[in-house]
Amino acid sequence: MESPRQECANKEQRQRRHAFYLRNGFRDTNVYRCWDDLEMTIMMMGSGTFTLQDWDEIVGELRKYWTWE
Repeated sequence: MESPRQECANKEQRQRRHAFYLRNGFRDTNVYRCWDDLEMTIMMMGSGTFTLQDWDEIVGELRKYWTWE
């Protein structure tokens, strides 16, 4: 989701969305990725950890199926 910690015009909306996910069983992994000027935070459900390496492995697998025309 869009990071609630990034300074932006809709920061309050992001904070409310983040709180919504937390109330509904998600956890913030404290893993952040940026695309251009947009910071995203990775949320997950369940136990365990999620690392930047996990993210890179998932994206690496998905790139096999992505096409840019």
